[in-house]
Amino acid sequence: MSTTTRIAHVIGGAGGNGFLCDVQTSVTLSDTRIRMYTYAVTVASEIIIGASNGPVIKQPVLAANTGDSIYMQDSGVRCLGNVSVAGASNAGKIYVYYG
Repeated sequence: MSTTTRIAHVIGGAGGNGFLCDVQTSVTLSDTRIRMYTYAVTVASEIIIGASNGPVIKQPVLAANTGDSIYMQDSGVRCLGNVSVAGASNAGKIYVYYG
């Protein structure tokens, strides 16, 4: 089964915390599966990606000025309702690949 993978970031594209939206369509990310995420933060923090079914991903970032890409298993991580990010610094960027 093939799927189209799309990319989302925090609404407005400036980084930090908030709801995720599709980069091309600006539609709020909702009821989907996360396949991968990439982050770059300026301060040590714990990034939390969550939805109405609670936190689905918790990523500790132990050092300032750190970035990485994390790939999920084949079926991805299921998110119900609107998907949001918390714990990122204001200058931090998080991109979520979903579908």
